[in-house]
Amino acid sequence: MRIAIVGAGGIGCIYGAGFAKAGAEVIFIARGAHLAALRANGLRIEGDRGAAVLDTVQATADPASIGVVDYAIFCVKLWDVESAGAAIKPIVGPRTAVIPQQNGVDAHERLMPILGRYAMMAGTAWVTGSIVAPGVVRQTGTYQRLIYGELDGSMSARGRRLAEMCAAGGFDGEFEPDVMVPIWEKFLSIVPLSSV
Repeated sequence: MRIAIVGAGGIGCIYGAGFAKAGAEVIFIARGAHLAALRANGLRIEGDRGAAVLDTVQATADPASIGVVDYAIFCVKLWDVESAGAAIKPIVGPRTAVIPQQNGVDAHERLMPILGRYAMMAGTAWVTGSIVAPGVVRQTGTYQRLIYGELDGSMSARGRRLAEMCAAGGFDGEFEPDVMVPIWEKFLSIVPLSSV
């Protein structure tokens, strides 16, 4: 299974390390000093769930160089959704699932005109992490959930396979039949906190 982490920052690197632990081929799409450190030294995750070290990782700034993937875990900032979506078109094949992990409720809708409806799932991240040094991510808290679902509510084979991969990686993959419910629940929980 090939998984691209699109936006390999604090959130994406944590998920990517879990998928690598499960045996997936993980490609981190990153930039700048963080990308250089990933290439030179690998990835280190530290924090409340313990440490994980990947001595070598595949990392690039050019999505077009990696070929088609099975899953693209889409972890860029909300303001980069359209530009990053256009950049990953070469990695999206006829069976690729793209799973947005942004805060907010409409990333999947914004990506559909760029990547097509079939490629899109919807989702939201329940994990907290940040880059504390190039190539080093600190995870805060012990929770780690990847919440996602098909837009038509079907319990697809690709969704079930991803849940199995999450479990093998040591974190919760919650494949939801009505994924917009947890997306809105998260949005409603963070809006007052973000305002404060």
